Amino acid sequence: MADYDLVVVGNNAVAPWAAIAAKEQSARVAFIAVAPAPIPYHLLLRQWVQTQPSMALAEWVKAMASRVQAPYSPAKLASLGIEQIDGIAQFKTKPQFQVHCQNRVLLAHRYLLCLDADLSAPDVPGSADWLSPADVLTRLENLHQPLADPVLVVGDGPVAVSLSQSLGRLGHSVHLLCPLNQILPGEDAEAAWRVQAHLEADHVNIHTHSQIKDVTPSSSSYQVTTNQGKLMAGSLVWAVETTSAIINPNQIAVDLRHTAQGLWVNPRLQTSCSQVYACGSVLGGYTLADIARHEAGVAVNNALGARQAIKYGILPWTIPTMPELARVGLTETLVQEASIPFRCFYHTYQQSDKGQLQEQTGWCKVLVHKNGQILGAHMVGIGAAEVVHLIALAMQKRCPVSELAGLGTFSSSYGSLVGQIARQWCQK
Repeated sequence: MADYDLVVVGNNAVAPWAAIAAKEQSARVAFIAVAPAPIPYHLLLRQWVQTQPSMALAEWVKAMASRVQAPYSPAKLASLGIEQIDGIAQFKTKPQFQVHCQNRVLLAHRYLLCLDADLSAPDVPGSADWLSPADVLTRLENLHQPLADPVLVVGDGPVAVSLSQSLGRLGHSVHLLCPLNQILPGEDAEAAWRVQAHLEADHVNIHTHSQIKDVTPSSSSYQVTTNQGKLMAGSLVWAVETTSAIINPNQIAVDLRHTAQGLWVNPRLQTSCSQVYACGSVLGGYTLADIARHEAGVAVNNALGARQAIKYGILPWTIPTMPELARVGLTETLVQEASIPFRCFYHTYQQSDKGQLQEQTGWCKVLVHKNGQILGAHMVGIGAAEVVHLIALAMQKRCPVSELAGLGTFSSSYGSLVGQIARQWCQK
């Protein structure tokens, strides 16, 4: 007889959310926290840079982290009837599939792994003191060991891009080294280029196609040799998001199938063990709450008896830049590779009343199949997430773009761009 309907095992902020979501369906739930949920320092730094509160950075980050974590504290979970156990989770198959933690044996009908992959470890020749994004915040207010310029950040994902931009806005000299031909390589090339323009305006020097060959320390700086030449750096920051995620054996002992990208799951987020479901960046891809929470919702439903497939093609998400990048669906490159007949429609904030009044330079691109179905949307600008969410909802309901032509949005909102793009299609 199982003690629980679902045991959630996790190392991120989505894990307790998933436990609460299961409890809301009247399930018997336990939560094993194999590690404290990491604080998204790059996001907090971005918010601090944007709002410039009167509090010191360290004090403000501590207050915000406490506020974000409060709804998922052990006390809050206990008040909902969810037991939290902290420690390493060890799965065993005999005498029956179960998980052990802190001398406890938890037997459940189903198990859910809510796991984010760790940032990859520095893997470059030479000797250097590499900082993590968390170390950067500590150094920003450390009078005895400050963050020395120039700051060289390695990475091309959301963490590296957001962190670099925040440091640039704080007045630091920043170099961002990216191994591929664009920042944010998973995003639409035009959208990534526009984000790059904003970073460069914030004094971030971007080096694409750049690989580090050697790092040589000196008395107060580093000489970094790349395939493109030499750079001097006062601080080195490693913010590379792994491209091959695996389960941390120091947190969870379980034998599951992996692929080159990460933990293998089927379209219902079921792992190679039929009793175990999974979500989070351990599956591969960005460490973004937008994606992980959607995956968790699908996984919880399926673990409790549903048969719902995850549909990444209609899942919107945002990249935390200033202004933000939001997207849903396919990029233009993916559409071209699939040989799908399509048209691109562009709009800018200057074509809306609000954009003209606020002198904003936002940009929107929508890809439409020749039959009128929306294939993807990409937007860079203030409030981009809200606009793209409207398009995502239309995609989820399979509304042709023509039905959005009469969308009742405020003319004084950026959402009016959706109707304008739809009318472009109708007039094609």
